[in-house]
Amino acid sequence: MKLFATFFLAVLLCGCSEPKHVSPVEFANHVSPVEFTKQYRWVGQPQTMHDVAYLGQRGNKAFIRVRSMSMVSQKWSDHIIYVELTELEASFRDALPKTQFNK
Repeated sequence: MKLFATFFLAVLLCGCSEPKHVSPVEFANHVSPVEFTKQYRWVGQPQTMHDVAYLGQRGNKAFIRVRSMSMVSQKWSDHIIYVELTELEASFRDALPKTQFNK
């Protein structure tokens, strides 16, 4: 038993490393142009359990943060969606603010 405990402790300690700083962009979900446009319409609109904010552009992508509150747990979930700019209709794409998303 002592051998197992020592082995387990050694594996646990060797497996630990410094936490990496990960950009929110790495966890962003690609969505369809239709879904992106639908979410973008909520930017700046007053809402109670849903919050949508345009984050800007980075590379050839446009990003939106979508937050929503669970009615059960009363906790906010937060995720980022993006779309390739080339997928958007030209008129909508040109109307997007050119803000750079640097996070």
